[in-house]
Amino acid sequence: MLSFNTTLMLLGTCCVVLLAGFSWREQRWGPWVMLVAVVGLLSLMSYTIVHLLS
Repeated sequence: MLSFNTTLMLLGTCCVVLLAGFSWREQRWGPWVMLVAVVGLLSLMSYTIVHLLS
């Protein structure tokens, strides 16, 4: 399982990527960057939940 610090760093990275995608949402690639960030956040949450349950 990921350590608490690693989880927080990944969470911060995903949030920064989401903010960058939102800032450039007028560009063609902006919404795709936001989609990648949201998928990263959801996968991080699901990974943590699965390892807490097992």
